[in-house]
Amino acid sequence: MPASEIDLEDLEILKSVAREAGALAMDYFERSDVRVWDKSKGHPVTEADLAVNTLIRDRLMAARPDYGWLSEETALSNETRTAKRVWIVDPIDGTRAFMRQEPYWCIGLGVLETGRPKVGLVYAPMLKETYWAVRGGGAFLNGKRLSVTNCDHEEGCRLITNEGMLTHPSWPEPWPDVELARPKPNATLLRICWVAAGKFDAVVTLWRKSDWDLAPATLMIEEAGGVATTHLGEPYVFNRGEPAQRSLLAAGKALHSLLSARVKGVRLPDPNWTVRPYEQTQQTERQSMGETETRQLLHIVIGGELKDVTDVEFEDLSKIDFVGAFSNYKDAYDAWKGAAQRTVDHAEMRYFILHAHKLLDPETGDHHHV
Repeated sequence: MPASEIDLEDLEILKSVAREAGALAMDYFERSDVRVWDKSKGHPVTEADLAVNTLIRDRLMAARPDYGWLSEETALSNETRTAKRVWIVDPIDGTRAFMRQEPYWCIGLGVLETGRPKVGLVYAPMLKETYWAVRGGGAFLNGKRLSVTNCDHEEGCRLITNEGMLTHPSWPEPWPDVELARPKPNATLLRICWVAAGKFDAVVTLWRKSDWDLAPATLMIEEAGGVATTHLGEPYVFNRGEPAQRSLLAAGKALHSLLSARVKGVRLPDPNWTVRPYEQTQQTERQSMGETETRQLLHIVIGGELKDVTDVEFEDLSKIDFVGAFSNYKDAYDAWKGAAQRTVDHAEMRYFILHAHKLLDPETGDHHHV
């Protein structure tokens, strides 16, 4: 189906806004006094992120006031969840690279319609790369049409991923030798775009990614002839109650099939976490424990940097981020969600809900059921 007229109009709006936002971001990038603080422990945000977000929101909402708005730096709203068409924005993807004066950061913009990306644009000012795609209209880099590679083998494929994932001992079969991206871009959007452009054969991330990390660029992959899904092969549906996806696997069709067969059996800490609402989880929790509605339970929300994203072993226990203790799963889930949504630029930083079934009294050795 050819690109629609409204999608092409929205693309022109995004191109104009991207140029202006890129100029503002570069102004901050070239300064030495940009303020930085933590959204939560280990998750930095700069005044550039917020300034660029504000500029983009002002321009896009003025152009299409009936659209919803979904952004990393802006709270969700009911209007965003119910609007037919939604702007989706990552004002600066790759904040850590931005802070280190490295070029591997970008601005991600897109349009969603009923959960699917219709238009996507990724602008990397320092690399002088502007990617865009319109559903049914192809994908482009600086005006040149994109196509994924036709790689149909794992051995020697050019892969963007964490080296620790490949070498983890839990794999039933060792990974074959692959060529890893060096340097590996900090920005997920750039990683995906590089695969769409044929610079690499595939990108694999076996950890959560927020919608704004994915939507603008996964459209590039699809329009360049490839496939982008979760590691389980699930198609992406964006702008749901939890604006995140469980993982990322993007490649040409042949290689995607091979990699999907390899990774679909990997065990994540909670393979259902992005699709199971807290109401269902809480009901399952009660059924498994024989609890009643009125019993007070203990839920502790903590986070920290993992040694490896495929396992739950913290890098430094002295730096554990204690979010809070809660008597019911709903409150704990809300606190976890608020913390987890701030981890988009640091895959190794993870938050968890710890449900205490028993407490041990060291003095007496007694176990107390919670």
